[in-house]
Amino acid sequence: MENKSRMHKQGIRSKYLGYRDALGAEVRLQKSMQIWENIRKQPEFQEAENVLVYMDYRSEVMTTGLVEEMFLSEAPKHVFAPVVEGMTISFYEIRSLSDLHSGYQDIREPQEDKGKLFTEEIAGQKTLVLVPGSVFDRSGNRMGYGKGFYDRFLKAFPSVKSAGLAFDVQIAPVTIPCEEQDRRVDMVITESEVIRHI
Repeated sequence: MENKSRMHKQGIRSKYLGYRDALGAEVRLQKSMQIWENIRKQPEFQEAENVLVYMDYRSEVMTTGLVEEMFLSEAPKHVFAPVVEGMTISFYEIRSLSDLHSGYQDIREPQEDKGKLFTEEIAGQKTLVLVPGSVFDRSGNRMGYGKGFYDRFLKAFPSVKSAGLAFDVQIAPVTIPCEEQDRRVDMVITESEVIRHI
């Protein structure tokens, strides 16, 4: 039964990743910029002292331009990017894109000896984490890539507000299958809407 459920989830994941992959690079950039605009309008982003952000990979919603904007802002935020450590992710502060190097699966990640580690103490400040995914539904359920990195992180840091970033084509019209360990995001931000659960 568990195997059948895993295969079903993999089928859904593949379907929506196919939709995302079908968007051309120019279209993805245009839509990503619209998503950044929607992010900037959210009070959780405006008030955040810390923003934890994935570095985009393949056809994900792009984040590099948003990160550069945060570095150049008159009221700069502390920006943290993830490092894969075994079966978990940890976030380290970065101050420029030059702090990144090629890491897990060639995804850009911080050099651990250079940045400050995101800890429970820092989580006490206003913090927003931007979360990637393959598909989301309108209840905030998320399906990632099958490793559970962000589910474990969100469970470990329940006070951190979370926003899933997705293109419209990644929003399922029905509830996606979830398991006990899966964690919802507080909101999903696309190029055309913000779906809130807080």
